[in-house]
Amino acid sequence: MIQIYLQAQCHIIALLGYTPDDRGITLYTTHLQYALNLAPPEQSEQLRKSGRDTYRVVLEKAFSLPLAEEQALKGELSIVDARNIMHKVSMRMQEAEVLEKVATLCSVSVAMNNSPEAKQIDMMRKHTVVQEVMVKDVYLGGDPSIAEEHGFGKGEDGYVRFQCAMAEHQGDPLITQYVGTAMLKLLQSAGIDVEAMQALEAMQKK
Repeated sequence: MIQIYLQAQCHIIALLGYTPDDRGITLYTTHLQYALNLAPPEQSEQLRKSGRDTYRVVLEKAFSLPLAEEQALKGELSIVDARNIMHKVSMRMQEAEVLEKVATLCSVSVAMNNSPEAKQIDMMRKHTVVQEVMVKDVYLGGDPSIAEEHGFGKGEDGYVRFQCAMAEHQGDPLITQYVGTAMLKLLQSAGIDVEAMQALEAMQKK
């Protein structure tokens, strides 16, 4: 179910002109936060809450969990707790075993030739590997996992509850910095030339 959810996210942001991968999701979130920062305070807060609530409704319906009821009973996660948790997540993302797993899974190319299309397919496979490792090894790996340690529960449901709680602070600059720095290392371990991709994107926007 989680993989289906990630694929759905990628499909939607692709319609908006973003790359259908974890990078595209991150870039979309960054651009949305930038737009919110430029908006008047009242409008910005209204849009932020609307985005948060929509995200939670999607999670609730997709995974058939009473997330709204649970969130109302628990209250919102404080920004201090959210930052501390995401700092742990970012550190976990940069652990040697996680980086080595990504590198190993991405070491064999599936490209049948050197055509741009074949390279793009291989690139998408590497991004998929990064997404799967993020869920299975970063959020849900270990005993206890990060999700379980902070009271969200085990397995897929724990991951979904984690995402629901963090939706309140998804645009926080410090959290974005934590995750962005760690994600860069994961992408490099996957053999993805981040600088080349950024240059290509810049050229496509001109």
